[in-house]
Amino acid sequence: MGCDRLLYQDGSDFQAGTVNLDLEFTATTAGAVPTSLTRSDGIASVVKSTNDYVVTFQDSYIALLGGYGTVIQASFATTGAARIQYSAQAVTSATAPSVTLSLYRGSDGAAVALASGDILRFTFRLTRWNTY
Repeated sequence: MGCDRLLYQDGSDFQAGTVNLDLEFTATTAGAVPTSLTRSDGIASVVKSTNDYVVTFQDSYIALLGGYGTVIQASFATTGAARIQYSAQAVTSATAPSVTLSLYRGSDGAAVALASGDILRFTFRLTRWNTY
């Protein structure tokens, strides 16, 4: 496993042991994930699966506390990816801790992949401590 992502605890966060991981990349042809990601500390890989993107982390966590993200379209289109959310998670997995990100069109909410040149940005909020 990678280094301990809890090396520095942000004092403004009431929840002890939280970790924020940022993901950013610019999609290539047909929404493919590039070999080099713009921001990906703590992220082992990102794999496109039809209209979803499976993000695998370097470390496992106790829980996914939330997340938020945006898509910046290379060329605006109402039929392009406009909304992003996580649709599945397995962050406690010892072998492949992951979250699946799903993208949806602005025009009708149907699932869609990124277009070439679209930028995906997402912040995952996770915890390494069980404080419940």
